[in-house]
Amino acid sequence: MECCSRWLFVVALLVSVTACKQDPPAPPPAPPVVAAAEPEDPPFPEQALPLPVEDAHPNAAPAKPPEPPFTGDLPALRTRGVLRVLVETIDERSLPRQGMPRSQDRALLERFAEKHGMTAEFIPVERFDQLIPLLREGRGDVIAADLTVTPERAKELAFTRPLALVSEVLVGKRGTSGLPRKPEELAGRAVHVRASSTFATSLATLAKDKAPGLVVEPVAESLDSEELAWKVTQGELPLTIVDSHLLAAIETYNPNVEALFPIAEKRALAWGVRLDNAALRGALDAFLIERALTEHHQQLFTGDLDGIRKRGVLRVLTRNSPVTYYLHRGGQAGFDYTMAKLVADALKVRLEILVPPSYEALLSWLQEGRGDMVAAALTITPERQREVSFSSPYLFVDEVLVQRAGAEKPASLADLKGRAIHVRRSSSHFATLSALAPQHGFVLVEEPEDQDAETLIERVARGEIPFTVTDSHILAAELVYRDDVEVALTVPGQGTPAGKEGHYGIAFAVRPQSPKLRAFLDGFVKKTYRGTEYNLARRRYFEGRREQAPATTEEAVLAGTISPYDGLVRSYSARYGLDWRLMVAQMFQESRFDPRARSWVGAQGLFQVMPDTGTELGFRKLEDPEQGIHAGVKYMHQLIGRIAPEIPFKQRLRFALASYNAGLGHVLDARRLAQEQGLDPNRWFGHVEKAMLLLEKPHYYRRARHGYCRGSEPVKYVSEIQTRYGNYVAVVQH
Repeated sequence: MECCSRWLFVVALLVSVTACKQDPPAPPPAPPVVAAAEPEDPPFPEQALPLPVEDAHPNAAPAKPPEPPFTGDLPALRTRGVLRVLVETIDERSLPRQGMPRSQDRALLERFAEKHGMTAEFIPVERFDQLIPLLREGRGDVIAADLTVTPERAKELAFTRPLALVSEVLVGKRGTSGLPRKPEELAGRAVHVRASSTFATSLATLAKDKAPGLVVEPVAESLDSEELAWKVTQGELPLTIVDSHLLAAIETYNPNVEALFPIAEKRALAWGVRLDNAALRGALDAFLIERALTEHHQQLFTGDLDGIRKRGVLRVLTRNSPVTYYLHRGGQAGFDYTMAKLVADALKVRLEILVPPSYEALLSWLQEGRGDMVAAALTITPERQREVSFSSPYLFVDEVLVQRAGAEKPASLADLKGRAIHVRRSSSHFATLSALAPQHGFVLVEEPEDQDAETLIERVARGEIPFTVTDSHILAAELVYRDDVEVALTVPGQGTPAGKEGHYGIAFAVRPQSPKLRAFLDGFVKKTYRGTEYNLARRRYFEGRREQAPATTEEAVLAGTISPYDGLVRSYSARYGLDWRLMVAQMFQESRFDPRARSWVGAQGLFQVMPDTGTELGFRKLEDPEQGIHAGVKYMHQLIGRIAPEIPFKQRLRFALASYNAGLGHVLDARRLAQEQGLDPNRWFGHVEKAMLLLEKPHYYRRARHGYCRGSEPVKYVSEIQTRYGNYVAVVQH
């Protein structure tokens, strides 16, 4: 009987493992998947996170020796082929609503390195006060961390030409009574900043001259200015200081931050290099001058194609949504983003993405010269053609009526008499439906502008509204991950142009004063439409085919093994202090044990590590099982180490798994949101996982630093890995 029971358990285990499909991280949100309540005795181990011990296990592979310090100048760096850039720890890219400074620095240095035959390698540093010592020691070649130029720092390193001139601005929580409005009112108050920052020096001067009794409260050196500003808006800290250019970006998504007054003005920010690296400093200065990239972010530009090529930058306006543009694992994704990236590549210029605060602002920002073109799933309509010039369409769609799955379908619009269809006035569908409503007798309900297509589809699924209308490609993207809505019928209409694959054309928008850019885009569309790259992107975002490699055999489980790579996983898990069975559970979730697996965003190998991440970890052949496993386990170890140490270890594991799937930035956003919602930001099940799901909703992701996240994916990812891990523990002992 015991043998029979064991066999039944193994069969059940294999069925659950085989049935668990890997969902590629495509843009549209899945139906909410809420894990069961946290078990009383969860299988994740309770332990403190150790440092990687190279000889922690007798079978551990030999450690890669640490790279020796290197202090060579530009000629030696070119020979070496790598430019090491020291940055602050949080390296997740934020949504560039106004252009986040760190994202700009990263793009510039990547371009500089490429120009000089090098690869830019970004090295995260835990503490701000360690940046200069590590540079001088030879652990990096450039510091890119919003360093303010000061005489004291100039004794330790050489600064490039200024990247920006900023003010140091005191900020508080909007709506708080009694906030200081001038320096004298800081007397006797406390302001929280890093002790190593120039803010601390500026405040000390202010205390001496104008605000006696001002207390400069030091905070952890691992906290950056954005995090401190958020803590102020949550009421955790009273006041802090933020550079004005970063404040401009924060204000686009955090409405509770309030600028009070500058404590210092015209502060120069620059990159830093070693004092004896004169050639590198000179090349960086020449690069900044040649490209004039220190000024165009603050200037309006309405030039045509020649000006774009001269500046070397194509500024594309778009919206943060699960179809157009979003962040995944720190990388940029979305169908319209992919099309814009192909345009920039064809022009051989750098792509800069800008996200205005609303749909209406897309065209106004374009006309003002804040961007060069719009790529945001814009349908060509006569009303829009009066404002902007459209390229040839790069996508053809129908307008479809969406209803709840299983409901009785109308045979035609005539069957909708007296029923309500909900859409936004600014959508292209509003004009179509306005013309059809009198004839067919349905009621057109105007929704608020913050109700985007995905939100309205979700409301249809929940039964809150009976119908909405959306573009067929948006619904197709939704149907990859949900089955609770369906097409009721295709809305008849006369789109522009007709006779293709749908009635309506989606196109790039440019200013009417940019005929050369429009002509270039027309040629680009003609060459690219339905080509290989186009078709790959279309399948990636609107079809979302899932692939599954074979699972393990029952004989392997009965023999006490799980995968063909147990030995390697055991070895590297021991080195980094992790349970090898948990790592195997994660490896199955990522690749189904296929070392040749490659995701739609380019992740590779058994642990589906992004190539850039692999390079930063020291691995370039991720398809090699040993390198792929080592990279995945090492990256998990790093992610756990980047979660606040006061959080219990099993919760840090869950946060790290969610970060591995969706990106650390989105998980940090979810923890913030959980706290705002009165949930526990230090617990995953029932708390942060709920906030993760909210990041699919515009009301919440528009106020998040990293924007939209298909939160149901990390929720499912963590739950399935934990379940599989529990099964593995029951079958395979240490």
